[in-house]
Amino acid sequence: MLVLAAFAGCSTEPAPDASPASTSTSASSTASESGAPGAFVGLAFETLEAEGDWGMVTDARFIPGTDDLLVLEKSGRVGHLRLEGDRFVLRGTFTLPSAYSHLDCGLISLALDPGFASNGFIYVGMCVSEQDSEIHRYTFDPADYGAIAQSKALILAAGDAQAPKPWHNVGSLGFDPDGTMWALLGDKKVERNGQDASNTLSALVRLVPNREPGGEGYTVPEGNAFASEDEGHPLVYATGLRSPWKGIRDAAGRYWFGDVGANTMEEINLVTEPGQNFGWSEAEGRCALGCSGLRDPIVQWPHQGVSDYAAEDPDVVPTNARVAYVALEVQPQEGDPYFGALDGHVLFGDYCQGWVRGVRVDDEGAVQADTHLGHLSVPSAWLRGSDGYIYAATFGKCETPGIDEDDPPRSTFVRAVPVFE
Repeated sequence: MLVLAAFAGCSTEPAPDASPASTSTSASSTASESGAPGAFVGLAFETLEAEGDWGMVTDARFIPGTDDLLVLEKSGRVGHLRLEGDRFVLRGTFTLPSAYSHLDCGLISLALDPGFASNGFIYVGMCVSEQDSEIHRYTFDPADYGAIAQSKALILAAGDAQAPKPWHNVGSLGFDPDGTMWALLGDKKVERNGQDASNTLSALVRLVPNREPGGEGYTVPEGNAFASEDEGHPLVYATGLRSPWKGIRDAAGRYWFGDVGANTMEEINLVTEPGQNFGWSEAEGRCALGCSGLRDPIVQWPHQGVSDYAAEDPDVVPTNARVAYVALEVQPQEGDPYFGALDGHVLFGDYCQGWVRGVRVDDEGAVQADTHLGHLSVPSAWLRGSDGYIYAATFGKCETPGIDEDDPPRSTFVRAVPVFE
């Protein structure tokens, strides 16, 4: 089994009994009522210039209310850039020395505190050893980059001493509007963690990080699935996750994540309430046997052969590797360069094959539209700028084995521009 795709750890071997991919349904293809110059037919990705030498970028976030960007590299370096027209200008860099960077490990996920404007807090999900992952808080100070690493505070530690490889780590971080943090944690390649709610692995967790100066740890918020350690870990909100990589919280308060499959299916999952169990390691993809209490993915595609999704992408990368991700939700806004054509859609795709799609669901989570949008290989960060455009960064390579971290694959920064006919 190969380690795949920037922290995903999926198998490249096709499974003999994979079922067909989900059937696509059409989304609205025109935004003419919003003044668009024609029918919206998808996205093109334009490469932008970026100062500095960037490789193995794993995550990025715009600082709210600005065109400044914080960028994580797997190796432990963090960049501070500013978007100026069609280029990113380098303002500075700093290094977080605690990162253990090997195969799928390193700096992986980034979130900014809702109170960032006043406290400067950033949170980083990273590996600190082959077996252990942690979420750290740092105080970002562009006037003194050298002091940032020294401001480290440990918020959450999670790991398994039996982890055989540095796989399935802290896939994504984010915040609820009330300041509660959510995080997606993989099973550390230990299957028994999948159905073990007594720890924070293989789970969507929610916690309130300590925000006191110099303070560490967390408190437990209301609304999680378990009230006490006797029932399950109090931080756990949802269970049965294998290798969740890239997820979001949508405007309706639901959590989305791509779960990278082992041998059969890639999944896009939607968490609508606490206590839901997404099946790993009892099921992969839609459950067929012994399914009581397990929740199916809303979208899936197989490892074997050419899926319907791949068939719709003329630029699909011919690889057996499959890595599911969720990018972002496109919310309505004034001056939208997409003229509303993407409103309400959640972008998702296959990191290795490169196809990008948009899915829209109703209030109950039923799929209403599922549409091919374009092609972007190995995207590792998605975000929306103050200008309304969607931006992305790429990692540089689908598979992590064989990477020379002293000479890493090159990352790129792109802007998603609408295509109208």
